[in-house]
Amino acid sequence: MTFKKINDNEQQNIHDRSCMILVNFNNKELTAIKTVSSFAGIKDRIVVNSKNGNAKIKDILDGNIADDNEEVWNEKAIIFNNIPTNRVSGFLDGLKKMKIRRPLTAMVTEVSIEWKLNTLIYNLKEERKAIAKGQFVDHK
Repeated sequence: MTFKKINDNEQQNIHDRSCMILVNFNNKELTAIKTVSSFAGIKDRIVVNSKNGNAKIKDILDGNIADDNEEVWNEKAIIFNNIPTNRVSGFLDGLKKMKIRRPLTAMVTEVSIEWKLNTLIYNLKEERKAIAKGQFVDHK
């Protein structure tokens, strides 16, 4: 894991679709997130849940979303793809202003685009625990 700051000019275009993947949010939360994301200039949103955990991130971005996962988890997450960092920051600031608890967040990378949603969520949970303890985590 690296904490190198990503500049918009350096950001690689891993997948052409500019969107965010919203994981495990209820309808009320989705309405609030839609409002905040519109203000941040993020219009394309993909809604998934733990039933979609076996789908690869690339497949989700392509609209091929499997719903055959039997492993149930409740973590909420937002995964950004091909969104400039200033818009991501604006969106996260908007969540804070709306008093919405910050979910797990990630940017799609060359590595994570090939991961199943289950794997990405697992790694985000482990990363959050490690950061809380001031430790380092190796992604699996």
